[in-house]
Amino acid sequence: MARPRSPILSREKIALAAITMIDDGDELKIQPLAKKLGVSLSSLYHHVDGRDGIVHAMREVLSSRYEFAVPTGLEWKDNLRAGVHALWRLYSDHPRVMIYLLGVTVEEPATLDLYESLIDTLKQAGIPRDELLTTVEVLDAFAFGAALDALSPSRIFAPQDPRSQMEELLEEHPSGSERNTLLYDRGIEIILAGIEDRVRSA
Repeated sequence: MARPRSPILSREKIALAAITMIDDGDELKIQPLAKKLGVSLSSLYHHVDGRDGIVHAMREVLSSRYEFAVPTGLEWKDNLRAGVHALWRLYSDHPRVMIYLLGVTVEEPATLDLYESLIDTLKQAGIPRDELLTTVEVLDAFAFGAALDALSPSRIFAPQDPRSQMEELLEEHPSGSERNTLLYDRGIEIILAGIEDRVRSA
């Protein structure tokens, strides 16, 4: 029998199957993943180094499917918006996968390049050196939190007092994905304003 032209298994196939499994609400477990792929555990381990290896493979695949190249030549605030937006889109499209990504050290070149670009942009903006990495972590944490918010119920608050300010505001407030997008848009502008203020004071 002729050998297949392409390998039956690859890091990409393992990653895609794992992403689908987690997106569907299942936990990342190696044996069920191997069964889903129709392969043995030894075949799986030939391509990935255990559970962390699967997470690394998922990050590789996801970073190749999102625009992680921060544009150049724009105002620093526009560059930051683009970089954080890439993170937010990835996280919000796969919020359950995101939990696993956050538990494993970032080693993937494409992902690291994005963070390096954010650092370069913050340097361009005038953020002091000793605040660069913390500011990048703030931006990343915001993208994570805004994406995690997408898992919230359509109506987050349910005040019992009809006279409450919140009840009145909720009547005018969007819900679902529209609310989450508004949260992200307002949040990034507040953060950028804070960075701009920090640059002035520095």
